[in-house]
Amino acid sequence: MLIKKYILLLLAIVSFTNLYSQNTAINDSIQELIKKSNDKTLETYLRRNYLKLAVEKNSLIDYDSIRSKNLYKISNSFLKLKDSANFRKINELGLNFSRKIKDSVNLAKHYWDLATFYKYHKINDSAYICYETSRKINQKLGNLLNVGKLQYNISEVQIKVKDYTGSELTTTKAIEIFKELKSYRSLYSCYNNLGIIHNNLEEYEKALEYHNEALLYLKKSGEKNIKEATTLNNIGVVHRNEGNHELAVKNYTEALKYDSLFIKNTRLYATLTDNLAYSKFKLNDLTELPELFYKALRIRDSLDISAGIIINKLHLAEYYLFKKDTLKGLELTNEAMILAKKTNAFRDLLVSYKLLAEIEPENASSHLNEYIRVNDSLVKYERSIRNKFARIKFETEEVKTQNERLSIQNTWIVAVSTAIIFFGFLIYIITQQRTRNKELEMEQQQQRANEEIYNLMIDQQDKIEEGRKREKERISLELHDGILGRLFGTRLSLGSLNGKDDSNSKKIREQYINELQSIEEEVRNISHELGLDNFDKTTSYSTMIANLLEEQSKITNFKYQIEDDDRIVWTDIPGHIKINIYRIIQESVQNINKYAQAENVILDFKKHENRILLTIKDDGIGFDQEKRSNGIGLKNMKSRVTLLHGQFTINSVQGKGTSVTIDVPMA
Repeated sequence: MLIKKYILLLLAIVSFTNLYSQNTAINDSIQELIKKSNDKTLETYLRRNYLKLAVEKNSLIDYDSIRSKNLYKISNSFLKLKDSANFRKINELGLNFSRKIKDSVNLAKHYWDLATFYKYHKINDSAYICYETSRKINQKLGNLLNVGKLQYNISEVQIKVKDYTGSELTTTKAIEIFKELKSYRSLYSCYNNLGIIHNNLEEYEKALEYHNEALLYLKKSGEKNIKEATTLNNIGVVHRNEGNHELAVKNYTEALKYDSLFIKNTRLYATLTDNLAYSKFKLNDLTELPELFYKALRIRDSLDISAGIIINKLHLAEYYLFKKDTLKGLELTNEAMILAKKTNAFRDLLVSYKLLAEIEPENASSHLNEYIRVNDSLVKYERSIRNKFARIKFETEEVKTQNERLSIQNTWIVAVSTAIIFFGFLIYIITQQRTRNKELEMEQQQQRANEEIYNLMIDQQDKIEEGRKREKERISLELHDGILGRLFGTRLSLGSLNGKDDSNSKKIREQYINELQSIEEEVRNISHELGLDNFDKTTSYSTMIANLLEEQSKITNFKYQIEDDDRIVWTDIPGHIKINIYRIIQESVQNINKYAQAENVILDFKKHENRILLTIKDDGIGFDQEKRSNGIGLKNMKSRVTLLHGQFTINSVQGKGTSVTIDVPMA
């Protein structure tokens, strides 16, 4: 029974190892496909096809956690490709799978990406809900950094619908988290956000204060990067809005001096150029105008930045109206209006109607009516979204309060139940103790009667355990030196044939399958009598040794030489001596394959008087005998030699190889 359990355990380990190897290979292939999909030098259709193939391969993986992680990576890559259809499909698949296996980490990531998608497409209410859902999950996971980042993202969505008070509150909560974590880079973003909020509220002094605070945290973060130019632009916008175009020009000009700004952030460069041109225009400084406007417009056209193109054309329209070129101003305003309608840029659409009313006084009434209609619709929409945000927040707080109330109720229920159970248990213990006292009297009498029997059983058990221990040691030696050694060699050899499908490889694989059948036979032999008579079969002992080296040499391609003494008549040598010598050779060659990196191996058999001298030499890297501890393989070799009443010697020199010598009697 014990041997059967060992065999079943061994087969389970082999099965698990194969399954793990297969899944690892598939996963490596998926990671490579995802990596290729992120290569921006490739055509978009190729990158998309790589991701589709990754989805197919991912369904072959047996481990749910790996599949879940891969679904998120693939979904995120589709998002980066701006492939909306495939992103939504895989994102939904990932959301459902994460819920099914209760993978909160990837569930939060999927909601985060979905929120980003909605935000990009200006679906602000859905973006808010998804950000808030991801924030709650991260809150439960205790990931404060992500909670802070999501609070910041939510505040940006709130700004888009003019919920400035809500955005300020949300940003403040994020600041509390980032201050605790000393995340200065995130604090920069939050204070920059507060500056934008107060600029929209026309609280310019407060806005400038927050933008300067943002710059201080940027310096604390040790990053003097492109964000400094961004904040200088924001400060310039504040000065422009308060009518101080001189300071606005100063900040825009300073930001444009940032090293390689055009290359590092072309979009920001275009924004600064347009803003600089507009403030110069407001100062009646027409030098470099309208060239600066057109320079910014060309960049935005090339990048297809719709919002920037609209603003640029409206600025140019104002410039041409100032130059009395009404036709050009009208043309640019109409172009801006068409693009604003197409992209739902309602704020810019309102500016377009105001300009048209100025350009076409005869149609001013019509344009102003359109202005009022769009403005009213926009106000209603933004109010409804703000109300929805407030409702979501209220419901969240209500659920939180209800949970706290239920938690208190549950605490009382648990406390009372615990008290009742405790007293009931106490009564039960007292009753049981009385019964137990009576039983103890009888047990003491029985105990005295059993002591004599027990002492006899102990003696018998000691003898059984001693025999069992010897049997376990013998089985351990056979399994490690025999079966595991051959399995190791076969596994490495089969592993080297992965990916090969030629006829020679098939032939070699067939040989290794036959080898597995041989191992199966050896397992069967061990279960009967551990193969002590294996070497008494028709195959000669010398041939078996040669076959062993031929098989093992294929693993690391070493050359071998066997020097056999003709005076040794192997048929006269007892089976137990031959099997132990065979196992020692097998373990030595296995160690050579694992560690030695040898090119040549020599086996030298010699007869000396009535003893067998065996030397196993290799020209590998050797090892430091003082530092290297004895592994189980080396201990097993020594144990086998001791059983044969022989001597075991090992010599190794780093860089010069290793020599193992055994000296055992022939009978």
